[in-house]
Amino acid sequence: MEELGFSPQAETGGSGGQYRLCLRQCPFREVAQQHQDVICALHLGLMRGALARMRAPVSADRLDPFVEPSLCIARLPASEETGNSPQTRNTTQ
Repeated sequence: MEELGFSPQAETGGSGGQYRLCLRQCPFREVAQQHQDVICALHLGLMRGALARMRAPVSADRLDPFVEPSLCIARLPASEETGNSPQTRNTTQ
């Protein structure tokens, strides 16, 4: 995926520990443009599942598709689960 230019880039997005994940050159862009509700929802679900499985201190709140022709942005706020925020997560597990 990295060779296709689809290497995600994380950015801090302001207050409250929110991050933005910039996704460029989606390999499913042509299909997503025709079936955005399906493809983008699937992509968001995959991100949510991966972050939950990794017990990440963030969750995938939403995916903003095609904010530019080859850019989608995932919004990743700090997780609301108890003990899973960046400040309280136990890193010795």
